[in-house]
Amino acid sequence: MAKDMGEFLDSWVDSVEQSMKLTPEDKARITGAGAEAFSQVLHDRTPRSNEIYRRGRSAGHANAKHGNSHRKTKHLQDSITYKASYTADKTHTGDTDVGFEGKYYDFLAKIVNNGQHHMSEKRYANMHFYDKAQQEAKKSVKEAELKAFKEVMNHDSDK
Repeated sequence: MAKDMGEFLDSWVDSVEQSMKLTPEDKARITGAGAEAFSQVLHDRTPRSNEIYRRGRSAGHANAKHGNSHRKTKHLQDSITYKASYTADKTHTGDTDVGFEGKYYDFLAKIVNNGQHHMSEKRYANMHFYDKAQQEAKKSVKEAELKAFKEVMNHDSDK
């Protein structure tokens, strides 16, 4: 009897594990929903300055001349990016990383976040905005991922 029950339980656990395995596409739907929720909180938490510096350049803009036009860069807040199912190193795993476009914006976010230079009160208050955004976004990310997970599981049970 005990042997039969043990085999039954092993078989049952194996079947539950198999039903819980997600394809990379399903995982991408879930992590993509979480990434969308986090990117919105990160956008709202990323500091934005409209300060005009001595040389006439405004924060977030490189006013270098190229011909007759000015090259204008985005504010850090507007460079937040993610691609559902891809990590930062562009590996297709189903996981989704949220970050900033390109090395320049990653560098800029680290400067704002690390406190290694002379900082005004405003800069000090903005320090570690990324960490603050992660903490603030936990609930909304979990809710978004849970909703997507339920949709994936319902879709799979309909098959």
